[in-house]
This record gives sequence, C-alpha cells and structure tokens, in this order.
Amino acid sequence: MLLLDAFFRFSGTGLLLFTMVLAVRDLPRSTSFYLLILTNFCLLSHYLGFTPVEFELPSTVRSFLRVVDVFLLFFVWLFSLSLFKQDFRLNIFHLFSGLLICGFMLAERLVNFSWINGLPAWWAVVVNVMAFLMVSHMVLVTLIGRSDDLLEKRRSSRLYLVFIIAISAILTILLGSVLLQQHQATVNVISLWPAIVGISFWLIRIEKSAFAFDSPVQQEKSPMSTRDTLLLEKLNTMLVVKHGYLQNNLSVDELAKQLGVSSTRLRTFINQQLGFDNFSSYINSFRIDAIKVALRAIENEHIPILTLALNHGFNSLPPFNRAFKKLVGVTPSKYRKN
Repeated sequence: MLLLDAFFRFSGTGLLLFTMVLAVRDLPRSTSFYLLILTNFCLLSHYLGFTPVEFELPSTVRSFLRVVDVFLLFFVWLFSLSLFKQDFRLNIFHLFSGLLICGFMLAERLVNFSWINGLPAWWAVVVNVMAFLMVSHMVLVTLIGRSDDLLEKRRSSRLYLVFIIAISAILTILLGSVLLQQHQATVNVISLWPAIVGISFWLIRIEKSAFAFDSPVQQEKSPMSTRDTLLLEKLNTMLVVKHGYLQNNLSVDELAKQLGVSSTRLRTFINQQLGFDNFSSYINSFRIDAIKVALRAIENEHIPILTLALNHGFNSLPPFNRAFKKLVGVTPSKYRKN
C-alpha cells in the first residue's frame, strides 16, 4: 500500500506543478486562470499535507497545508462555473456556499489537530452531503449550458473536464470518507489522480479559440459560401419575418429541426459567420431589438416591462434584465425613461 501511495502521490505532485507552469505560460490572466491556480495549490496542499505516517512533514507545515486544502472543493466548483456558466461573476451565493462547506470542513481539521473536542456524529454526514450537492450543481450547470454552447470544442470539453473532476470528487467522498477510512490518505490520492492527469492533458491540448478565459470568443470568419447564404436567408425568414424568436425555450436543436439542417451545422454557422458563442445571446439579440421598439412606442407606456419581456420569449425578468443591460448598456427601465 505504501509503494502504491508513493507512486500516485509523487507523480501527482509533479503533474500539479507541471500544470501550474503550463497555466502561467499559456493562459491569459483572468478569473478562470486564478481559480485554476488556487485549485492546483489546494490539491498540492492536500497531496503533501494528508499523508501516511511515513511521508509526514513537520507538524506546523502539515497543519498549514491541511487548513489550505479545506478550500479545494470550493475552488474546483468555482473554476468549473467560471469556464462553463455564461456570464459567470462571483456573487454572494458563491461566497455563502463556500463559507458554509469550508467552515464545516475546517471544524473537522481542528478536531484532527486536537485544537477542539469532538464533533457530533452527524457532522461528517452533513459535510459529505454538502460536498455531493456542490459537485452535483457543478455537473448540472455544465450539462444545462452545453445545449446553448455554439463552440463544439468547448461542448466536448464540458463533458470531459467536469466529469473527471466529478468522478474524482465522488470517489474521494465515498471511498475515502465512508468506506475505507483507515486508508483515507492513500484512497484520496488515488481518487484525485485521474483529475490531475486529465486537467494536465487538457491544458496541453487547449485551444484558445475554445476557451478565451473571460475574453470574448472570436472565431475568424471565412467567406460566406452559397450554402451559407441560403442558410442565412432561411434564418432571416424564420426569425425576422416569422418572428420565430418569440417561441419560449427555443433551442438550437429545435431551430435546426425547423430549418431542416443539422444542429452541428447551425451551431458552426452562427458561431463562425455571425459571431455568437452561445445560442441564447443570438436569439436574445432579436428579442431585445423588438423590445426596444416596444419600449419606445407611446401606446405601450402602460404595459409593464415584465409583460413585454414575457411576450417576446423571455421566461422571467432577471435573465431579461441581464441580457438587455449586456446588449444595450442600460437597464430596461432606464431605457424606457430616456
């Protein structure tokens, strides 16, 4: 068991350092970049701080590393959201969730250090449930956003990157914390190793056209062919003439079906020829143009903004407000007032 631990622990440590060097060399400084560095630092702290007795560092160093690795799952969660959640911004929900789970985990560390007395039996169950919910949220956000994503390479990376992280996290929770507690340090190292290898491999192959790390994704436009021109005419007929953008929950798959083309073909066209990197932004551009006209019309002064948003394909007010301000630069109420 000790030799197995040594192989996974020290090879994983080397890969973590290698990944951090690649990130510093290749990635632009952004929210995703810093979260990746913090994730790797927490992983490194876990690998070096939670070890069998034979590999233990001095107690002061070990205590510091064990406190740092409390934030590991939190930063993994934020890193995944920053890559795949449209218009990700750190908010009070993220901070509260991180404070909650990290606080519970820190209490367990303090017990391990004998700085406080034991915790109730249900404490570990709560920690595992919160960790499972955080991983589940990460996977759910990624899968929901995949249908809206127009970049095929990023769509593939959603499944690749998030699932190796999710599998490693679940193995760590189930095996290390529940089933094999007597070998938890070794089990955790082995469970996290696939994620480290996967992220390192992903960074080696990463293409900035698929991940702009907070910068707008720009694809180089090629000359529009006759086939492209015909597809553009179909799109204009469906969305401009027939007002297809008014359909609630319109997806790229549904629109492709109505146009008689494959969804892959439609995604590539909207991305490379029209310059959009997600389908909702493309459809919302039609909706908001129409809503701007409605807001300027005197006969609509008595109609609430929410009603106009719902009548033009939006499902609720917050997404509409965010989309409107992003495209127009002001809130709908201020636009109407002006």
